[in-house]
Amino acid sequence: MSARGGADGGPQRSLPVIQAPGRTNVLPLAALHLRQGWHPAPVHGWTLPLWYGGLYDEQLAARRGAAIFDRSHLGRFFVTGADAAAVLGRVLATDPSRVPPLAVRRAAVCREDGAVLDLPAIGHLDAGRWLVVAGPRAQVGLRALVEAAARAGEDVAVRDRLGESVLLSVQGPEAAERLEQVVGERLPRAVPAGEAHELLLGGYRGLVARASDFGEDGYWFLLSGEVGEHLWEGCVAAGIVPAGLAAHDALRLEAGALEAPHETPHPATPEAAGVGTLVDLDGVDGSPREFAGASALRAAGPPARRVAGLRLAGRALAKRGARVRADGRDAGACVAGAYSAHLGAPIALAYLPPAPAHVEVEVDGARVAAEVVPLPFVAPRARGGAPEGRAGS
Repeated sequence: MSARGGADGGPQRSLPVIQAPGRTNVLPLAALHLRQGWHPAPVHGWTLPLWYGGLYDEQLAARRGAAIFDRSHLGRFFVTGADAAAVLGRVLATDPSRVPPLAVRRAAVCREDGAVLDLPAIGHLDAGRWLVVAGPRAQVGLRALVEAAARAGEDVAVRDRLGESVLLSVQGPEAAERLEQVVGERLPRAVPAGEAHELLLGGYRGLVARASDFGEDGYWFLLSGEVGEHLWEGCVAAGIVPAGLAAHDALRLEAGALEAPHETPHPATPEAAGVGTLVDLDGVDGSPREFAGASALRAAGPPARRVAGLRLAGRALAKRGARVRADGRDAGACVAGAYSAHLGAPIALAYLPPAPAHVEVEVDGARVAAEVVPLPFVAPRARGGAPEGRAGS
């Protein structure tokens, strides 16, 4: 089966998927992943590769060399027109007017009560031209919110790219060096840290952003399915390791890069989730901004609990939902957990009261001591710009 298909770059025939309630979406490059020995599972409404050769090896490849990830399950859409920034400003708690042209930034979207709804990435590509990459659970919902925020007579258009593109991510300290073997010496250097550029890649127009998913040098590629297939195969031939969702989740957990909503459970506000710096209550002119949740955030006091990093003793792995005790009292549950191959230790995230003296996590019926550590677990060392707004920043 060829991974090339119709005009949207998708496969002409769907692949068998692991049975789950309802139907899962199939990645445009699913046939390629199948040939490369993926281990798939239904996650976020898609059949996604969890790993290829091995979870820990893939983590280490991204920390020591370079790895490539298929992130095509994330929502993505363009917002264009003279009023695009104004419309986005009614949805985002992050002020678009503070994002300079070509810059890529992480942003926050809140509910009316001030709780985190999503933590997308936004790119200011040119005057009146924006890219929004939504989180895995807001693939369609965030686009609908932006469309609903447009007022009659405004010059704005929203174009969905979820079904007609692939989103690939190459990450690691050797990302630029390895990519030179695939796309030539000029392209990696043509995109400065923290910027997104629309370029010709393989004779086709694509978007390349130099942005890190977890504190290493990194690039995002928004491409047609056919060009994306060629890029993936070229990267693998150049020694860039294919890596799955399990490794990506562990790596971003090390970097304190939360995903909504599982890691920002209601009623967690951006301040409680460690991304309060993403919220701009006032515009650049000092006037109050109006966006979903603005009034609630202005009235909110300090959160009773904030996200904290936990490093567990031994090798017991805390999963999402594992109960946490702080100073002998139940303090909720872990919102994420993974084994960090880089640190050689299990790590987790939980929302805790201030300065607990003693923390334990329940794993397989036993209470395991955990050290509260500042986020991120692994300090960023990216040569390429990481989107701002990690927990603890």
